[in-house]
Amino acid sequence: MIEAIALLVGVTAMSAPSVAAQTTNAADAPTIGIPADIEIREVQPGVWVHTSYYTYPGGTRYPTNGLIVREGNGLLLIDTAWGELLTLTLLNQIEAQLKLPVRRAVVSHAHGDRIAGADALEARGIEVYALPLTQQRAVAEGMPVPDHALAGLDRPGARVQFGSVELFYPGPGHAPDNLMVWVPSQRVLFGGCAVRGAASDSLGGIADANMTAWPEAIRKARARYAEAKFVVPGHGEAGGPELLDHTLALLEELREAGQ
Repeated sequence: MIEAIALLVGVTAMSAPSVAAQTTNAADAPTIGIPADIEIREVQPGVWVHTSYYTYPGGTRYPTNGLIVREGNGLLLIDTAWGELLTLTLLNQIEAQLKLPVRRAVVSHAHGDRIAGADALEARGIEVYALPLTQQRAVAEGMPVPDHALAGLDRPGARVQFGSVELFYPGPGHAPDNLMVWVPSQRVLFGGCAVRGAASDSLGGIADANMTAWPEAIRKARARYAEAKFVVPGHGEAGGPELLDHTLALLEELREAGQ
């Protein structure tokens, strides 16, 4: 199953992005016209979802989401694109379309669709932050290792202020180190891969998941961010707080199936 495979693979190399441009207009969430393997969509003023597409042999494309948050005259990037080449493309398109530089970045966990472009960011002088556990896991998996460690997020439910956003560690879930990011000014929650999109009928790749702790992690997020207007999953379309309930329902289905 492609969805399961996608999150198990730590990708450090990508096929070259397409040069074909696309523009999709939507009244509530305009899409900027950029190369077809990268999309940038504004979900609230000063908050964008970036989506990159990894192309598997045979042509199957699989999307993954990150976040971009405006902070003054610069930008905070949450998660790299899916691989080094797409991350470079993403940076170039951010500069061209948003007219602002990425000044620092946070990696939500040590899977290839989150962290594989970290070296590309640092080569551009962008500071990349991650949990110490993410750094350790990146070393073990042969992934790029972010240079800067985040402190104060070593227990489930911990949160720290990081510029204009709040970083939240709900506890182990999809991965031992999955972080969430809250943009309070716009009520946007980046749930990352711990949260499933509404169209998902499975939990995706669970090789690194903690199936016992995951439901409690989602409950913590739901209680903390009950006022969220937009919830952005790691894969699939953004929605509202119902995505947290959808994820809990999938976890309960799997538990009842005895897996």
